[in-house]
Amino acid sequence: MKISKLIIVLVLLGGSVVSNAETIRLDRTQTVALALEQNERYQSILLEQVRIDGQYIEARSGAFPRLTFDASYLRNIDLSTSVFTMTGEDGQSERFTLAFGTPHNYTVGLNLYQPLYASGRVGAAIKIARFGRKYSSALIAGAKNNISVEADKAYLDALAAREGAEIFREAERLADSSLAVVRRLYHEGQTSEYDLLRAQVRAANSRPERIAAVNRARLALDNLRAVLALSSEVEIELEDGIESITMPHLPLAELINEALAQRPELEQSRQMINIRDRMVSIAKSGYRPDIGLTGRIGWERFDDDISKSSIANWNRSWNFGVVMTWPIFSGFETGGKVKQAKVDYSQSRLEESNLKRQIQLEVQAAWGNVNEATERVAALGETVGQATRGVDIARVRYDNGIGTQLELQDAEAALTRARVNKITALHDLALSVASLRRAVGRDWGMTW
Repeated sequence: MKISKLIIVLVLLGGSVVSNAETIRLDRTQTVALALEQNERYQSILLEQVRIDGQYIEARSGAFPRLTFDASYLRNIDLSTSVFTMTGEDGQSERFTLAFGTPHNYTVGLNLYQPLYASGRVGAAIKIARFGRKYSSALIAGAKNNISVEADKAYLDALAAREGAEIFREAERLADSSLAVVRRLYHEGQTSEYDLLRAQVRAANSRPERIAAVNRARLALDNLRAVLALSSEVEIELEDGIESITMPHLPLAELINEALAQRPELEQSRQMINIRDRMVSIAKSGYRPDIGLTGRIGWERFDDDISKSSIANWNRSWNFGVVMTWPIFSGFETGGKVKQAKVDYSQSRLEESNLKRQIQLEVQAAWGNVNEATERVAALGETVGQATRGVDIARVRYDNGIGTQLELQDAEAALTRARVNKITALHDLALSVASLRRAVGRDWGMTW
């Protein structure tokens, strides 16, 4: 999609666009909508609906008459001959040579075939195509949920990586600020060279952490662009922040029942069972006859000299009849096909049973992850505020010669860990909620 079209889409979605045409602003809702608009895998799956419609038309065509036109020209270079021997009353024999045919033969005609009975194959094929339509719809619904969660996850990863980069930038600033204080105190003779070296090492170690965090943020944005099928030249500004989510009480049993009722994958499995059941019927049709009505009208012309031919030389013929074809023995081919079709049907039933168990396990895991992330967010509570207050106190104590540099560094490290833990917990909670929604089979949405 061109940048201009992309901008129009975002405006229609309610988003805002900065003055630079190659920079777009996205929130979570816009990200999911844009993924469904542009993601190549999802667009490819949407085309399956067109394929299924074509298969339905193809299956239905078996019930309609077939009308074909044929035309031919035959040039006999040497005519076929026969030799006859005739014996007269006097006992004398004489041989005669006769030529059959004409040098130029023309044939044109229309042929009609109307199936009257096709052993149930046409009806089964039409039903299969109808089941295929339902299967395709379920496939698209499942792909929509998967792409939505994938895009949401990429957005949340980019948000967390951006916040992480800012945390480590702040950690680097704290380390540099502490180094400046220690260096001042060292020059004033109020601290040791050892403290100065420790502060210098800490400041130096904070730089690789910041560089790594910034690189992770860049890679997360690259992944988001890939999911959204955006060019690498398009800059993305993330409008949302990672905030705490309040989840309602969700009984596990109800979630499992909801998933078993509306997961698109189960609908696909059910339609596949129906399809393979009809395939057994098609395989059994090999035991039964095919009956059809045939008809033909044609014109033929036979000329000795093509230069003297005229329209009057055409001879018309027409006929119709009923044709029946009944395979009496086909080398046990039909029996083999029936066995294969029955195995496919049985496997579909087993796959559905296994799928139900897998969905139940998926819902249980997603539900557990939501509860775990919720508890982690609650456990963190006000740790960032407390850690920030701890840094302020440690700095004041150190400036006044009461505290130690190790105490200050521990407080700064604790603040960094608290910030990282909080961002990680909030990221995991938002992602686990989205994963639970997909596991249950609900459409994507920011709120439950």
